[in-house]
Amino acid sequence: MKKISLNGDYILRFADEQKNPSGLEGMQSIPAKVPGNVEIDLMNAGILPDIYFGNNVKLLRKYEFYRWRYEKTFTAPKLKEGQRAFLHFGGVDCIASYELNGNKFAESDNALIDHRFDVTDLLVEGENHLAVDIKSPILHAAKLKYDAYSKALVGCYEALRVRKAPSAYGWDIMPRTVSAGIWRDVTLEIEEPTEIEDLSFSTVYIRNNTAFIACSYRIHTDVHNYEGLSLRITGRIAEEVEFVHVSPIRFVSGRADFHIDNPKLWWPMGYGEPNVYDITAEVLCNGEPIAEYKTSMGVRTVKLDRTEITDARGGEFRFVINGVPIFCKGSNWVPADAMHSRDASRYERILEMWVDTGSNILRCWGGNVYEDHAFYDYCDRHGIMVWQDFTMACGLFPIDEEFMAVMRHEAESVVTKLRNHPSIILWSGDNECDEFIVGVNLDPTINRVTREVLPQVVNRLDPYRPYLASSPYISPEAYRLGNGDRARMLPLMPEQHLWGPRDYYKSTFYTQATSHFTSETGYHGCNNLSSIRKFISEDKLWPWQDNDEWLTHAAEMYGHEGPYAYRIKLMADQIHEMFGFDPDNLEDFILASQISQAEAKKFFIELTRCKKWRRTGVIWWNMIDGWPQFSDAVVSYDFIKKLAYHYIKRSQQPICLMMSEPESWHVKLMAGNDTLVSKQGTYRVWDGDTGEVLSEGIFTADANATTEVDRIRISHGDHRLMLIEWVVDGVRSVNHYVLGMPPFSFDRYKNWLKKIAELDGSFDAEQAGK
Repeated sequence: MKKISLNGDYILRFADEQKNPSGLEGMQSIPAKVPGNVEIDLMNAGILPDIYFGNNVKLLRKYEFYRWRYEKTFTAPKLKEGQRAFLHFGGVDCIASYELNGNKFAESDNALIDHRFDVTDLLVEGENHLAVDIKSPILHAAKLKYDAYSKALVGCYEALRVRKAPSAYGWDIMPRTVSAGIWRDVTLEIEEPTEIEDLSFSTVYIRNNTAFIACSYRIHTDVHNYEGLSLRITGRIAEEVEFVHVSPIRFVSGRADFHIDNPKLWWPMGYGEPNVYDITAEVLCNGEPIAEYKTSMGVRTVKLDRTEITDARGGEFRFVINGVPIFCKGSNWVPADAMHSRDASRYERILEMWVDTGSNILRCWGGNVYEDHAFYDYCDRHGIMVWQDFTMACGLFPIDEEFMAVMRHEAESVVTKLRNHPSIILWSGDNECDEFIVGVNLDPTINRVTREVLPQVVNRLDPYRPYLASSPYISPEAYRLGNGDRARMLPLMPEQHLWGPRDYYKSTFYTQATSHFTSETGYHGCNNLSSIRKFISEDKLWPWQDNDEWLTHAAEMYGHEGPYAYRIKLMADQIHEMFGFDPDNLEDFILASQISQAEAKKFFIELTRCKKWRRTGVIWWNMIDGWPQFSDAVVSYDFIKKLAYHYIKRSQQPICLMMSEPESWHVKLMAGNDTLVSKQGTYRVWDGDTGEVLSEGIFTADANATTEVDRIRISHGDHRLMLIEWVVDGVRSVNHYVLGMPPFSFDRYKNWLKKIAELDGSFDAEQAGK
């Protein structure tokens, strides 16, 4: 297949759809880029200021009611006999119609999936004119029906039926940017008479060092009666041929299952090599290739081992890869950018932080878009497991036949596109919709989309990958035993989102949580001063109280009475929880907030590791912001790391020494080992103030386990810094532990921070918060 990029320069026309509902007359025009968002083009044209500065994002409201028209002239080759031409749009946001050479040829209404249209009969040799009209999603949403069942977050009602990222309508982590645009690649594709249309691989089982691979394919061809046709599949790792399989083709669709002896398995980070086979598939006619298709695959089995409830008698929620239980630690993936055309350019730099922090899992949160192949390719090749939500979040989405058909088509598109990626270990129906349904005193099984439509799609198109109806999932058993009361259901749920009161991070809400797996939990941390200056006006830097720009950059679009107005005060309250004072200057506020967040995130991870395997994983919230804001992220939008990033990196080392919480006059020194190899090393623990050695010696860290090393006598009445170092296989690693109950002395902790940083010099305490 020949592919011709139609990215680049376009003309963008626009008008207020309510005043000018159709036609070109009266439309303004400016230069535009594709992939792009209209806001970026308006900024480049000087019509809008930087929408990420101050309160400027609120200027976008009027453009929600605009219509837009992209135009481009391009040159196409002459089609040869038997060739067909397609226009492939990777993402168009959102209510769109398409014209080629003045002829309307298609419509689309889903920004989240690819759209591909046959334009063979409209394309001409030489110059062609493409136009894409995009209508206002708000005006479109106003024409749709909404049932008594439906419910959404404040300001997000339009999201219930219009298929855009729900967070675009405003969220506690994202501004309201109800954008429009051709936000992914546009390609002219010239198909030959014979092509491989689709090719999928699944690992059915691995036994006796042999992997059985299910392979399904679909082709089209003009070869009469399929005579002499065969499918050759070649798998390579690092350019070395690992296997070749050839099977006859007797129909346009079929199976070409095969086995691989001595397969090189795909493993998550820390558990082995993430081997990926580069696949070249060829249609052969009498032994000669006439079509080629490239993809990749990994050989691995995946199982979600879970129970419907957890209670005193036991329960479970853990991932098993290649028959091995995997301890998960990582972060939630939120929009890489509020302007989604920028997402792809940020993928690699963001994902590098997963590798750097030892994060072996990410959860693609259901308020976002579905990411593109480059994202999953990186995860495949770096051993990052992907928990993939379908795009629904925090609402009661429609359950009528019309919406179910929309979601069925969307899921079919997404699953078919992404199913060859071994990094994806779970399809999840949505984010927190079960909890929202229970919140209005209804049974979550009423949700036919997540109980019928989505599992049917997964079973049909990707039957060897697990599916979970919601995150967190409220099972019929949990609902029955909880008697419809969410507070009574929560302790019964094996997987939970641990937000709660967000008080002191070592409160009983966290320490006594019953969850086996925590797929969301977070704690606020203020941005560095150098970051804040990039998005807050100089005269609004301080104080935070009654500060409209701070509120806007807490994603509060409606002012002091809005749903997210609490978030800045929450950050201040969390400072007071730890240090017992309220900073009177910005520099102290930043540092105190970052220390509080760093200790909290570190604690959430180490608490989970100390309780391995009663607890099996934590996916904290979150790595990086998708726009400049005050949040739970440990890296700001501009890639400046907060203190928590450095603490997390230490806490998530494959071999990590850490402290349990005080019990019976002692803390336990624990050795966490998230590898498949038992390790032995030397260690030392000493008092950060006095230098007194509290424990030292030789330790053993059992494979894929957490092992007690020693007990150190303490008193609850002390505030104490313990510094920890260990050497395994000649590599020195470090950690620390802060003993005591709040309030802590802020000045004393600042002195401790220098000693914590000096353990390995991985960060500069003097630059923390700067």
